[in-house]
Amino acid sequence: MIDKRYQPILARHGPHIRNIFLRCDDHVKVLQVLQNVIPAPFLNLSSFCVSTMLHLETDVERLIEILKRSPQLRRLDVINTPLPSAWFERLLGIIAPGLARLKHLRLTHMHVHSKATPLALRTFLETCSSELETLVIKFGIACPLMLFTAPPPTTIPGTKTHPNLKVLQLEVGYPSMSGPMESVFPWILNTFLESCTALEIVDDRFFPFEGRRQWFSDDVSILRILHRVMGIPFRRCVTPMNLGALSDTLLLNLNVDGNGVRELWQGIHLGDFGSSTYITEEDRKAIAHTASQRGFQKLLIHDGEWLSNEDLLAILRTCPTLRVLECGHERYPTIAASELTQKPWSCKWLKILHLVISGIPRPDIKTDARGQPIPTGTYLHSGTMEESRAIQRKVYAQLGALVCLEELSLGYNIASDMINVTEAGANDSSDGNNNAGSVVKKYNPFLQLTCLELTLESGLDLLSELKSLESLSVFGMDHRIGRKELRWMLWHWHSIRRVCGLLPLPHQKTMRHFGSDPSVRFCDVAFSIM
Repeated sequence: MIDKRYQPILARHGPHIRNIFLRCDDHVKVLQVLQNVIPAPFLNLSSFCVSTMLHLETDVERLIEILKRSPQLRRLDVINTPLPSAWFERLLGIIAPGLARLKHLRLTHMHVHSKATPLALRTFLETCSSELETLVIKFGIACPLMLFTAPPPTTIPGTKTHPNLKVLQLEVGYPSMSGPMESVFPWILNTFLESCTALEIVDDRFFPFEGRRQWFSDDVSILRILHRVMGIPFRRCVTPMNLGALSDTLLLNLNVDGNGVRELWQGIHLGDFGSSTYITEEDRKAIAHTASQRGFQKLLIHDGEWLSNEDLLAILRTCPTLRVLECGHERYPTIAASELTQKPWSCKWLKILHLVISGIPRPDIKTDARGQPIPTGTYLHSGTMEESRAIQRKVYAQLGALVCLEELSLGYNIASDMINVTEAGANDSSDGNNNAGSVVKKYNPFLQLTCLELTLESGLDLLSELKSLESLSVFGMDHRIGRKELRWMLWHWHSIRRVCGLLPLPHQKTMRHFGSDPSVRFCDVAFSIM
């Protein structure tokens, strides 16, 4: 709550504020204070993040007024904030060209496409900051180009080049009944893309309001521009959804067009096809080779046996354009911390990572998931906590470099993986006869014990730059996340929406609480814990 007694303090020290993050319900009062109390003509903000609902037009007006007074802004995140189309276009008009020093921009909402006209979108893209390095924007097309009442302009006044832009992530939607859209995208994007000579990552996610489509894969002119500015032969996205028994010729000998440009594998989906399906050693090598190439972006694995740990590590270390390593299997690939930290990863733009990190000595763990004492002399108890945390800090440093991460899963995919252990037993009855019985234990030997501690003492603060992280899953991990860790996440992870795996599930009544502080269930944070 912004109390009146603090307003003179803000007025006196307001010009020295550099970073503001709004998530709480008092965002209206904070916006009022920033707009009215601080007398400086310009705010000296370096970063500004708004992750809350702006219910009224006056809220948006205050946000726009703050942006007008913050020409030095370097990072702007307006996330989880659905804006009506009229306000969205106004916001675009203020950002470009008003924030001429902006380096990082995110304008997204989980469920909503704020719509804008093609002219407004093109004007925004071509006149936004030349210093932009990351642009993540989600928008809808308000109407097709053909519905313009006047001929669209061929050039946009004030057009800038964007030689520093490295990551471009567009999520585009349009009404399916609005007519053909093929001519719209080249008109909006061509000139802008031509100026992006440093592009390293282009996300092709295209989520129409009805149906699905990729925004560049079918347009020849956009493909040619991307090939020219990135040096990657974007031809089309080849993502087989049912990749069974493969042959290396399928992966390595792709089609070549008349200009000698070979098709590029941008994604591979290794599905779960049952016990009758297998891949050969040659297939595995072909998959690992293809997924390690520049231009490859998405690897989905639905069976843990498809690729070895060596294959996965090779992909993480050698593929600079990898964006997604997603696993739908019940147990994610398990990699020992000693292997994971041997070499740095080159996939610095990774945004989805599903992985189990094990092999960390944890002398702090005294009992198993059922509360039974762990026998002494196990690897789990080797070394000291200082040595354990030294290993953990190396792992944190590896993960902390992935500043584009949006989803990080370090535990198991589903909770059922932690049960389903049935053993035969014998019960002695009063008549002396043994009757065989069945005992279901709420325990699984695969439960992850030698995992990251995930406390501030162990080095969690090394993940402070994961500003885009939306989801953290720690199912089945013997972590030690407590109230202070949740408060730290709230303060540093501006985009976080949920942390999964903190609370016992209903069918785990006999299992002890994984977290070090059971009171996390009563911790009042502005994101979901489960």
